Amino acid sequence: MHEPDGRRERDEDGTLVCTCRYCRKRIRSREGKTWSLADGLDLDALAASCISSHFSVVDVEEGMVLARYKIPPGSDGSAIAEMEATIAAKHGVEAGGDVEIRLVRHEDMLQKRH
Repeated sequence: MHEPDGRRERDEDGTLVCTCRYCRKRIRSREGKTWSLADGLDLDALAASCISSHFSVVDVEEGMVLARYKIPPGSDGSAIAEMEATIAAKHGVEAGGDVEIRLVRHEDMLQKRH
């Protein structure tokens, strides 16, 4: 488990970066909650390169995408929320657990090309 130590900075794509207090290596985080090695594979950046909006079910502890669910084009907020609840029930996602559901919106990613 990596934990930030010292000053945090933002990369051009908005990712937080700093040094891990334990291993003293450079680490990064997109949301400031979970941290991974900055030189490793960034699952969020990989998912962001996808051409459609989707939910990714991610095992944060293992750094692995367990499933990906495409969101039908034109879905409104309530349909998206219902889909997320169904996915959470299917994968046993709990608040604060090791498995998270991440929403990747294609429209948002078009603004952050890198």
